[in-house]
Amino acid sequence: MVELFKFGINNCYVLSGEKYAILIDTCPERYAGALFETIKHKNITLLLLTHGHTDHIACTKYIAEKLHIPVAMHQKDYPLIQQPSAQKMSAVTPLGLAMCQKVKHQKPVPFFEPDIFITHGQRLEEYGVKGKIFALAGHTEGSLGIWTPNKEFFVGDAMMHFTPFLKPCLYHNKLEMEHSFYNICQSDAAVIYMGHGKPIFKQNTLIKWTKVQYKTNMVSLNSCRCETKKKK
Repeated sequence: MVELFKFGINNCYVLSGEKYAILIDTCPERYAGALFETIKHKNITLLLLTHGHTDHIACTKYIAEKLHIPVAMHQKDYPLIQQPSAQKMSAVTPLGLAMCQKVKHQKPVPFFEPDIFITHGQRLEEYGVKGKIFALAGHTEGSLGIWTPNKEFFVGDAMMHFTPFLKPCLYHNKLEMEHSFYNICQSDAAVIYMGHGKPIFKQNTLIKWTKVQYKTNMVSLNSCRCETKKKK
């Protein structure tokens, strides 16, 4: 079962199994108390962070200590805990540029040490839910998603529902962002849950349109990736 809880423009999710659940992402620090009151009776065994941006990790220390649960994230985003601007962000739209400036001037969150560094392919059964980790680099170096047997895809900020185009408004690595976005669009997900905006369902015309667009463009994306590797 999936429960979505909205705090400001941020989405937090509780993914539940038969007895236990995991919390996917937190929210801005001012909502810490409200988040705790919302989830405190849900038998949560793990706090899983899709990436290290402040608006997703700000309540981590508070929630982890209140619920006595471990925290998991990708090791590549670990530096963002103490230095939110450690990964340079880029954008091309006015909204994205404004968000880049916001990230650049953010203060560090209350410090926490992740208990687990998770990687692509890792499974979540030991925490009481069925799911698998997917690498979705690009928005940040360590962005990741969670895929469930019910074809639910939690993608963090690798896809955003601020505009009809669904692409992240800002990114650390544009080429990796494009590939992660393509992989999300081409998956057979029944529903896509994002860090911002409403979920997108498989039958949604936005997904159908995006799949066609990216299938056409993928050859050039792969060509660019090969050229980049050769230069190295």
